[in-house]
Amino acid sequence: MSTIDLLSRPIAFHRAYVDLGVGVTGALMLSQCCYWRSRTNRTDGWFYKSQAEWQQETGLGRREQETARKRLVQAGFLSEDRRGVPAKLYFRVNTDALEVALSGLAARMAESANQVCTGTTSRMAESANQECTKAPNRAGGKRQSITEITTETTSEITAEETSGPDRPDTVEPIVVEPPEPESEPKRPEAAIQSGKHWGTAEDLELAQWMWVSISEQLGDDRPRKPNIASWANSVRLMRECDNRKPVHIKALFAWCRKHAFWSSNVQSPCKLREKWSQLVTQRNRDRDAALPAANRSQQIEEQNKAVGTAWAARKSMGQPAGEVYNHE
Repeated sequence: MSTIDLLSRPIAFHRAYVDLGVGVTGALMLSQCCYWRSRTNRTDGWFYKSQAEWQQETGLGRREQETARKRLVQAGFLSEDRRGVPAKLYFRVNTDALEVALSGLAARMAESANQVCTGTTSRMAESANQECTKAPNRAGGKRQSITEITTETTSEITAEETSGPDRPDTVEPIVVEPPEPESEPKRPEAAIQSGKHWGTAEDLELAQWMWVSISEQLGDDRPRKPNIASWANSVRLMRECDNRKPVHIKALFAWCRKHAFWSSNVQSPCKLREKWSQLVTQRNRDRDAALPAANRSQQIEEQNKAVGTAWAARKSMGQPAGEVYNHE
């Protein structure tokens, strides 16, 4: 194809779109969107256009396209939707919003022209002498309307270029992707929150105590500090979903710290929740072997009560809660 043939296919550019506040690049992209809107086979007006195709047709680079699209979407003239796998970006012109905006623009232009031609002020009268002159004579040729110009100068793509599954004139099944999950709302009762993980002040305090207990037991060999919000969330789930009392959670975790096997296998509230039934069974079995049957229930209740009393005492004195069980 010769250079002259390439230059014989200009892009239709509607100058009026610039006055809608979308800039020159936005007006250029909107002009091309209106062109493809009338040529897609979809009844809902959606058409697909890749970034490379936009650049080939309009000459706009990636950043220029993004700026133009952002302005058009914010103005309400263009809608975007990602569909399919892999995702493709579809476009649709919001004709109602565009018609309203153009009608308002036409009204403003008519009012401005009326003021210019009626000679409201001396400056406007001077302008009227330039703007409201007679039409040129027949020798000057027939005027051509904007509609005639822009309709005939829109670039036409050949049938070979518009064929294929990725072109806007090809009917494809619409695949609606699920909406992206919204960010987690802020919870007024949360003392700590990280995404979907959160816990109350009681949950946070118990989670911090668990970490202190492990740190004091392992010393320099302790693992890296965990996500405390995740730990507090596990404590909260044990309370709310499993109906575990905080005093029982503390007692069972303290028992794990002293057990030869479970001290290395239960080092987080999440693992404590997962192994709860197995841990309680093991603890009761150990107590059965060490206590007479008559004193078994009373001893369990006294130990749980002692745990709660020690916890409250340490908390009221402002001492680290991780030392509660070091003196049992």
